[in-house]
Amino acid sequence: MFDLHNLYLENPKKHDELSAFHWFAKSICLEYESLVPTERPDFIVDLGNKKIGIEITLAQRNSPLSNYPSQQIEAAQTKFSISLLQSIKPNIPLNVGLVFEDGVAVDMKQVHKIQESLALYINEISGNMTTHSVELIIRSEGDMCRSKHRKHIFPALPAFLQYIQLLNDGYEESVVTGARGGFLDSFTEADLFSILEKKHRTLTGYQKCDEQWLVIVSGLVPPLFMEHTSRPNVLLASIATSFAGVDAKLPLKSDFDRVYFFNSPTYATRIT
Repeated sequence: MFDLHNLYLENPKKHDELSAFHWFAKSICLEYESLVPTERPDFIVDLGNKKIGIEITLAQRNSPLSNYPSQQIEAAQTKFSISLLQSIKPNIPLNVGLVFEDGVAVDMKQVHKIQESLALYINEISGNMTTHSVELIIRSEGDMCRSKHRKHIFPALPAFLQYIQLLNDGYEESVVTGARGGFLDSFTEADLFSILEKKHRTLTGYQKCDEQWLVIVSGLVPPLFMEHTSRPNVLLASIATSFAGVDAKLPLKSDFDRVYFFNSPTYATRIT
């Protein structure tokens, strides 16, 4: 019997795919004898007397409000959040809550111009915060007019942020969290065909297997193993790969023997 933990440790570049495959296998009760990481496909499993190639790919949500893929936007937001956490030195540990505008890209030139002054402003505000208090950083006087929390105006607040919420609630160390709004669309035939068209072109270069499966992953994938004993200090919500469900006339035809839409971490729909 292979050791999944050792396989995980030996293949750091495969952590995301391995985690996705593990939870997918659990969702369809796939009992396999061995698992070998490869490049094309991502994995080969022994299933009875068959070798099954498994290709993992992410569903991609493209916001109608932006020309940029949601994953690209969220990656830039994460980069900003980590950098902001490293920049601040508040008088007390805070939860710096970033409320993102859906579909608005991060302007890194703007971020570089204001990040130092924003960090200093957060530090300054923290000096007068009382226990269990919430204070807001907003762009203009009219923002968040119904909120009863104390407000601080920062006109240069980047466009990808609605506002920032500072929470003093007895934290041992400062954290940055992120929230976002937005409607989840269904994963349509057009979305499916876009992925299938690309994957069909590369399928001819895959290692020979008795069957080839494609797993389209939607939603957040839990880590297979916790790599850090302490909790992370940057926690951001994500909808870049999330969908309300599959809206397509099934089954569809594909060059893959099986195609699954995997709503991570619990439910997989076979679409071929």
